[in-house]
Amino acid sequence: MKVRSTDEGIQIYDFNAAEALKIARKLEREGIKFYKEFLETVEDPKVKEVLLYLLDEEMEHLKLFEKMLEREDPESLDDDGEGVLDVVDDGVYTLPKSEALATDLDEAIQLGINIEKRSLSFYLEIVKHTKSEEGKNVLKIIIGEEKNHWEELKRLI
Repeated sequence: MKVRSTDEGIQIYDFNAAEALKIARKLEREGIKFYKEFLETVEDPKVKEVLLYLLDEEMEHLKLFEKMLEREDPESLDDDGEGVLDVVDDGVYTLPKSEALATDLDEAIQLGINIEKRSLSFYLEIVKHTKSEEGKNVLKIIIGEEKNHWEELKRLI
């Protein structure tokens, strides 16, 4: 990972495999928290069903990325979550209030699609600024997982 200061702020780029997986772990943890909190506010059983599906997918991704991370860097599974990559605001789950309120089934599915799209955009931008081949390869796996999830959601509408 490299860090540089620009007129636009601090940029973090060129991730190795373990760093890419730590970013993925962070995003999945944020997704789990987001969907758990959202579930507490929803009454419609169909909306809850979609949100539970999205939550389950985030938990499955977290397991997958943690297994991959354990192979890359076993010690990182015990870290305290306060590294530079853990405190960066990726903006994936920071949604406008109008987007964050899903009151029916279609809106819940669209919310999931929008979040997956933001996640994909985030990873696609990271991969563009990663020179490390190992980092790029891991990011491509992560992008593939997110893209599959996005496509599954699109099939629901």
